Amino acid sequence: MFSAPLPVYHLGDSHVRYFKKAAKLGLLSPHELSGVEVGGATAVGMRNPNAKTNALGRFRDWIRDKPRKAIVVLHLGEVDCGYVIWYRADKYDEPVEQQMRNSIDAYFEFVDELRGLGFRRIIITGATLPTITDDDQVGEVVAKRSSITATQRERTDLTLRYNAALRHEAEARSLPYVDIDDDVLDPGTGVVDERMRNPNPKDHHMNGPVAAVHWARALRGAIATYQAPARAPRTWACTHDTYLKAYPGHSKEMPADMRVRVAAGDVVSGDAVREKGQYTVVRDARINGEPYPLLSLLHTHHYGPAIRAPRSSASTTGRLGRLLGLWRRHDEAPPRDVAS
Repeated sequence: MFSAPLPVYHLGDSHVRYFKKAAKLGLLSPHELSGVEVGGATAVGMRNPNAKTNALGRFRDWIRDKPRKAIVVLHLGEVDCGYVIWYRADKYDEPVEQQMRNSIDAYFEFVDELRGLGFRRIIITGATLPTITDDDQVGEVVAKRSSITATQRERTDLTLRYNAALRHEAEARSLPYVDIDDDVLDPGTGVVDERMRNPNPKDHHMNGPVAAVHWARALRGAIATYQAPARAPRTWACTHDTYLKAYPGHSKEMPADMRVRVAAGDVVSGDAVREKGQYTVVRDARINGEPYPLLSLLHTHHYGPAIRAPRSSASTTGRLGRLLGLWRRHDEAPPRDVAS
């Protein structure tokens, strides 16, 4: 049993930046995140100590002296599914599925190496789904991968099969596996939702803040399998019309599911995690009892002082009782216009 939050280490390709963004926003608190990001790293390259990126060597060097009690998060496979598997299948005249299997096997050889070193708290994360469309013509990564003819849908379907294999291998080792596939796929097209595309057309990474929010929720659940979060239930009464947000920024410029209106008099409840700048980070946030699992940031100065939540409804007295009375009175009130 550990009283202090366990450190969380990431080892992966450039898409671990979503995890780093989540940590910077405080969405993984109270855990501290650090690690190694190797652009262009591949899972299949874990078998090759002479790979151009030297990802295996860099991962080994960085993790070697770290405490074994730490939680290690692995994120690889986007380059494999988006390019390398297709390239190698064509070069060696082998089925795509065989090349996928080679990549998965190499991935878990490294996982088993980490376990052999004493790292028992490992989280496997699904490879990032491809955002490069069939029509994209600009960007360094697009140019490097132009030799393959697989469509975005074919690359997406391969990534989904790859992630299913990752899940299978993780479960065989009793390791948690998480991904955000269902959160970012457009069921109508079978590829990532347009809003997940990076605003910069030359950048093949996902929309950073939105991806960070989805990954934060997935990672919190996986981390909790190794260390349950400390409970700090609180209740806040809203004093100014505002928004509960998923990440900092102007509310009206966010996707609809990344913010929700909170009217003066509404009651927000959840576990207080930390204060960060103008926001309080809240886990398992509810507004008037309705859950909003993606939303974690409330404007601290738009609320009254946080009140420790009651242990049971029978103990709801005094000031908290008055707050909950406001909740009930406002529960059926029509929504108000909110400026920001």
